[in-house]
Amino acid sequence: MRPLQQQPAEIPNRYFIKEDEDGRYISCLEAPEVKVRIDRSLSFPAAAVRKAADGTIFLDGVAQGEPLLELERRVYNLDHHEGCVRPFTLAACEQALVLVLRGLDIREQPWVIYANEPDLDSVLAIWVLLNSMHLQAEDAEVIRRTVVPVIRLEGLIDSHGLAFREFSGFPQDLLDDSFRKLEELRQEEKDLKQQNLWNESDPLEYTVSRLVMMDQLVYPPWFFEAFRGIEELARGELTGNRIAVVCRSDCGIYELESDLKRLYGKRLGVIAQQKAPETYTLRQVDPFLPFNLDAAYRKLNAMDPAVDVGGSANKWGGSGEIGGSPRLTGTKLDPVDIAEALHLAYHRPDLRQRLGAALQAFALAGVTMLAGWLAAAWGTIEPLGAIQLLAHRWRGFLVLSLTASVLILLALARGRSRRLYGFQMPEGRDWLKLTPAVILAALLGGMWVWRSGAPPGPVTGDRLLAWVAFPLLAEIVFRGLAHGVLVRSFDSQHAGGRWFLSWPVALSGAYYALWTLPLGLQLVSPLGRPPTPYSVLLLVVAALLAGLALGMVRERSGSLVASLGFHYLGLVTALATLYFLQ
Repeated sequence: MRPLQQQPAEIPNRYFIKEDEDGRYISCLEAPEVKVRIDRSLSFPAAAVRKAADGTIFLDGVAQGEPLLELERRVYNLDHHEGCVRPFTLAACEQALVLVLRGLDIREQPWVIYANEPDLDSVLAIWVLLNSMHLQAEDAEVIRRTVVPVIRLEGLIDSHGLAFREFSGFPQDLLDDSFRKLEELRQEEKDLKQQNLWNESDPLEYTVSRLVMMDQLVYPPWFFEAFRGIEELARGELTGNRIAVVCRSDCGIYELESDLKRLYGKRLGVIAQQKAPETYTLRQVDPFLPFNLDAAYRKLNAMDPAVDVGGSANKWGGSGEIGGSPRLTGTKLDPVDIAEALHLAYHRPDLRQRLGAALQAFALAGVTMLAGWLAAAWGTIEPLGAIQLLAHRWRGFLVLSLTASVLILLALARGRSRRLYGFQMPEGRDWLKLTPAVILAALLGGMWVWRSGAPPGPVTGDRLLAWVAFPLLAEIVFRGLAHGVLVRSFDSQHAGGRWFLSWPVALSGAYYALWTLPLGLQLVSPLGRPPTPYSVLLLVVAALLAGLALGMVRERSGSLVASLGFHYLGLVTALATLYFLQ
């Protein structure tokens, strides 16, 4: 984001060109919920206008259809080209002025404004929308007395031509003054067209220059004395139409809160103020959010690589209403990461989204396991059952399943989100309390390894491979992939927090138990018996207990290292017991 030109000290530069996944757009510091997209190639057919997203404004010919005012969906086509009698229809800038003066609130929802030609009619319409908060103020009579004549005269000229400017009915001095302002605003367009450079000029940069000039023509020097530049760095959607704003400003957090409420209205839920690149202050503005900042601290600490492990005090923390980044080192999260963490902490997915996360986790686990089955079955024409097939070709199963699971996990766990997938060292020590549950699950046969790798018999390379690789596969697939996907949509435990059975633990544990069945009659259990309905039931119970116990270890430690270590601990316990019994 960059300012396009230096402004006089009394008139701050409020317009910037930014870029997102959809391209470049203009943003105003005092209208951060509005994105203005201008591209000469833009054109929306009437069918696309009718299906436009909520909060869309089309300007002056960019939409191929009649003027439109859909209040419920907040879709407006401010136009006087098609589907209307042009001499009797207000120009786009006048239509925008009518909407604003009738109370259009641009703070309560996001908006996108589309235009394809930055002529003066469109530019003035954009200026009116971006400055609506000043035009609507109760004490804005001076501003309105300057703006309204300029907008009305431009609309008259745009619809009827210069010859009809006296049709405004303005007194001669007001008419001359308003026309002079319009000529100043239009002069650069005239120069560019005279030099045949108009179509090659950047419509965004040109529009910003005209918006800046309009500010200088309209606002008195004292108007922005109390203005504090607030630079929005990132934004996260919370719950109940509330947002978290990550921003940079030199004022105090409570002054910033007051300014942001003016800009965002009731949408403002949480503020993250950047005081330095590594230092942030958090402030929960809306006291009626379903959670306080404690939920945000948990997510931020789970994602921030700067947070020390092992119970260090170097963490995000504070009260439920105000807090900040780690005091010793600061944060290593960038503004987008912080907005994402706040989104995960406060956003409550609906049933459809949670079912989608559960299905995605199941599908990812299934893909990695099925890849191993395909490797085991490759080139086999014998009618072997799943267990017999895997018993003879388990190395191929391991190679492809491990490869697929590692590649998918690395693809998902990029950037700061890798900590959500367990890529960190263990935190705290309370997860050690789960040792008895893990040992019990292991003795019942819930840990992954082949019976062919079990005693009696010497320790061979194949046995070592099975002992090492199968637990590794289980932890990557179920406590890494599946759990990491689920934790984005469900609450989870954390080191030192309250104990409860979370949905990520329950679902990933259930997936682990389900995939243990086709493997399970070959798994190690000191209590193993020939296959019977009771032994199958015992296997299911053992696998589910193991999945839940290892899932809670992974969740409370935050680390795949801890759950993998406990998986190996359980396996060693089961193997040692078998050696002892036999």
